[in-house]
Amino acid sequence: MRPDGLPAGPDEVRTALLEAAATLFATRGVDAVSLRDVAGAAGVNLTLIRRYVGTREQLVTAVFAHVSDQVVRAVEEHPLEGQGFTPDTPMGKWVRIAAGLAISGRRLDSRGDVNPVLAMAETLLAGYGLTPEAARVRAAQIVATALGWRIFETYLIDAANLGEVPLEELRGDLVHSARRLGATPWPSPADPAARDVRRR
Repeated sequence: MRPDGLPAGPDEVRTALLEAAATLFATRGVDAVSLRDVAGAAGVNLTLIRRYVGTREQLVTAVFAHVSDQVVRAVEEHPLEGQGFTPDTPMGKWVRIAAGLAISGRRLDSRGDVNPVLAMAETLLAGYGLTPEAARVRAAQIVATALGWRIFETYLIDAANLGEVPLEELRGDLVHSARRLGATPWPSPADPAARDVRRR
């Protein structure tokens, strides 16, 4: 007899496996997590991974699609808002898993039905009236900035000597900057005139 609270049935087991794997991948790295780790965190028998998800690589692919879908839903439910920075948020998990997959040479699946970049483009299209092409360009740029900041936040703060600036202020300004970029037509307006900064 199965203890209360543990997943039961194909849908619950699959969801529990994907959620457990997403959390572990985001905190420890995709290649540092074993199938046994995933099964233990999900509270299911190890053999159920193959039955309900497939091989290890199929699990990795399914987890990326799962967290991509969560980011798409978050963007749709909270358009033009920040999507979180920590590994316990959908965006935080997505960024860390995407980075791990990219670094290991795996292809990131960008299927249209679970594509955070296109979901972002749709919010820019609706929120700022950009053309479809401009919305896609700006969405790609915003997601690139979001990836970069979330992966390198500690380094960037140290490198720029920003330790005295409250973290929430830095993160909040990044969200405001993304909104400004999202509202900017594409191609970009002409560059502002540069001041002469040569040493005299």
